[in-house]
Amino acid sequence: MLLTAYLIALPIFTLITLSLLLPLFTAGFFAFAGTSHHSTSIPWIDNASECEHTGRNWRDRKCWDHEHNPMF
Repeated sequence: MLLTAYLIALPIFTLITLSLLLPLFTAGFFAFAGTSHHSTSIPWIDNASECEHTGRNWRDRKCWDHEHNPMF
């Protein structure tokens, strides 16, 4: 009877523990991924004044966004 109770309780407590720990790992991953930014050019902006008006940088005849998130 104790063995049966143990075999029933073990998966239940394992699932509860995993459900509590999983958000900690995924939040850490997304926080890390969210802080990494990569520069990318914005193809639909083709002049310097419009580019600078949106807070981006105009360089090499392209509009560059330095806060591009690769998870986007």
